[in-house]
Amino acid sequence: MAKRKCKVCGVVFEKLRPLQFVCSPACGAEYAKAQRAKQAAKAKREAKAKERVKTLALRRKLETVPELTKKAQAAFNRYIRLRDAGKPCISCGAAWKDNFQACHYVPAGRSSKLRFDEDNVHGGCVRCNLYESGNLRGYRIGLIHRIGEKRVIEMETDYEVKRWGKEELRELAALYRKKARELERG
Repeated sequence: MAKRKCKVCGVVFEKLRPLQFVCSPACGAEYAKAQRAKQAAKAKREAKAKERVKTLALRRKLETVPELTKKAQAAFNRYIRLRDAGKPCISCGAAWKDNFQACHYVPAGRSSKLRFDEDNVHGGCVRCNLYESGNLRGYRIGLIHRIGEKRVIEMETDYEVKRWGKEELRELAALYRKKARELERG
């Protein structure tokens, strides 16, 4: 018969039966105990994984539209800042700085449909966006240079209200996180 090394004590022994892993009944009992412990640990890991999946599903179910809007807006704004990195402020032409913000031409409160429209949002300095209420006169001039007067007029006359659903907002957040990663890589 073939020789084999005992899985418990490491002694080389002559195998008498197929699937014999140990040299003696004492090592057999120790081996069985170790196998039960492994199976118990595996079952515990699987139970934790199931619980984690259940918790994530519940957390996802309980997310509100405002929370999802906030997440989607953060991903979208990050993408806009990366897209417009290096370009001057859309409103006043100030040189690019790391603290530039994603500035909306048409406010999200006036047209929720344009909240996530890439033509409506561009990089701008903090002064124009916060302290000069967007500096709309300069923003319009800069916007006409970037996207054309026709598209600017279309945005200005679009008052459509869009009610964003939970899945739409999750998809938008995922899309803009992906686009931002692509910009960071390339």
